Amino acid sequence: MKMVIQTTRFGELEFDEQEIIRFPQGLPGFKQYEKYTVIPIEDSPFYYIQSVDEGGLAFVAVSPFDFYPEYEFELREDALQDLGFPSIEEVRVLNIVTVKDELEKATVNLIAPIVWNAVTRTALQVILQDSDYKTKHPLMKVSPDRQKGAL
Repeated sequence: MKMVIQTTRFGELEFDEQEIIRFPQGLPGFKQYEKYTVIPIEDSPFYYIQSVDEGGLAFVAVSPFDFYPEYEFELREDALQDLGFPSIEEVRVLNIVTVKDELEKATVNLIAPIVWNAVTRTALQVILQDSDYKTKHPLMKVSPDRQKGAL
């Protein structure tokens, strides 16, 4: 079934009801909003995670593996249970990006990935325990040439 919502970023947005990802626990700081849709940004590694309940609420996100191929974590048993014990093939992961002034200075939150079961479309934001990941990893890694001051 098609749904239409009015958004701040996209104006009127039409999507299929089957595209909704449900966060039964909400997202930290936005517990009252449980339904979102993921919108890929054409020709880029970026996505919008758009609230279906609040048109003004959207997050920029990326697949962490596009920027940090070595990124890995283990889900706790309670998180796996909340997601319905998906197989590895059924798991999707995005991380929220913070862009202040310039994309070159953007950061990605690797300590709190958004994880969902692609079959049940149930999602949660996991806070990784005992991890070296932080909330503000540079999204664009600085090349060795740039580190030396070269253009």
